[in-house]
This record gives sequence, structure tokens and C-alpha cells, in this order.
Amino acid sequence: MIRLRTTGPWLFALFLLYGLSGAPSQAAGLQISPISLSIDANKKADEIWLRNAGDQVVHAQVRVYRWSQKDGNDVLTPGNELIASPPMVQIPAGQQQLVRLIRVGPLSSPAANERSYRLLVDELPVQQDQKTKAALNFVFRYSVPIFIVGTADQKPKLSWQVQESGQRAWLTVRNTGTSHVQLANVNFTPNGGKQVVAFRGLAGYVLPGDYRRLELPLPPSVFAQGGTFSSLMNGVKTNTDVSAITKQP
Repeated sequence: MIRLRTTGPWLFALFLLYGLSGAPSQAAGLQISPISLSIDANKKADEIWLRNAGDQVVHAQVRVYRWSQKDGNDVLTPGNELIASPPMVQIPAGQQQLVRLIRVGPLSSPAANERSYRLLVDELPVQQDQKTKAALNFVFRYSVPIFIVGTADQKPKLSWQVQESGQRAWLTVRNTGTSHVQLANVNFTPNGGKQVVAFRGLAGYVLPGDYRRLELPLPPSVFAQGGTFSSLMNGVKTNTDVSAITKQP
């Protein structure tokens, strides 16, 4: 599982561990800025900075994937509309590296809706000598959302629905607008009841023309009478009324 946290304008990622559990010899030193990027529809390129705050050299692979959603889940697909240069980096301790994000192809027909991508930075394990071969290799993955702004008026338009499936409650948020929305700090207040926490922190993104499906950590009975979700949508506190839970066919 990939976990992300932010400190100031830089992004620090925790590790994705392959192999046995154990304590790494040092904390991950790679930092990324900015932590999210929107590129104007008519802009050919933009940039991301990688900084090595650790005490050892960092080797990393940098790739861009097209980001969509299918059946309520995130999907990353290789593509060539947006490329990272350089695709491989070696950053000495205390140094930083500029990575350019370059749009490939003509810009004469930009899309009306925002287009979504994910920049993946995979920190590669350092080759070990014979004395340290038994030590663990940790691989860190950093994921940064990248958006190319569309030509239409950029606004998300959401609809919320709670359904019961397999004796569990599921939240479906559809976006028929032209730009993404980031959902965070989602709470639910049943009609006539008290507020309960649904998701602390980041709950996910809903991309334009797609939907996100999230399993709610609350029993279906909580949503039997409908109520109101409160959340941060792109950092703005918003209330959304929902009808009573329905059974999914």
C-alpha cells in the first residue's frame, strides 16, 4: 500500500516494502515539489523538482501514466501524451534534480474537459556489497497528480449515493463536471442523529466524467434514513444531502 504525507510545499512518501519486515538503515530522503500540478491547456511543458534530503545518493525512475477511473476504482494506463525528462535520475545527497513534464503532439485541439495523469517516481534500491546483502532493500513509490486544464469552464459537478451490497455500505460519488475534485475529511450526519466520521484525511479523487466508489466503515443501518455528508472538496467545506440507502441489485 502506498501512503503519502506532505510537509510544506514538498511531498515525502513513506515506503512500499518488498520482502521481509524490518527497520531500514535510513529514512527515505526523496522529496517532491510541487505535490500536485495543473498545466494550462496551451502550455507545452512544466516542471517538478526532486530533492534528496538524505545522506546517500538516490536513484529513481520517473514515469507518467494516464489516470482514469473504471468501476469506481483508479486505473493507470501507459501513454505518450505526457512524458518525463529525464526518465532516470541520480541525485547526490543534499542535491536536487529538475524533471520536465513535456506534452507530446500538437496543441491545436485541446480537450474541453480536464485530463488527468499520475507522475510515478520509483526510488530504486542501491546495490549492496557481499557484507550487506542480507540487509533489506526498501523501494519507495511517490505518486503525484498531474492535470492538464481543459478549454471548458472548469468545474466539478457531483452526485452522491449510498448503496448496500454484501451487508456493507458503499458511497458512490459521480462527477459529470469538467474538472476533478479531491475529497477529504468526510463525515456523515444521519437525519435526526449525530455526526460520525466516514473518512479521515484524504478519501480520494473523483475525475471528470468518472465516479469513485468507496466502502464506508459504518454499518448500512446508519444510512437508513438518509442524511448529510460534510467534506472538504478541493479544500472547501461542503455539505451534501443524500437519500436513504438503497440495495444494489
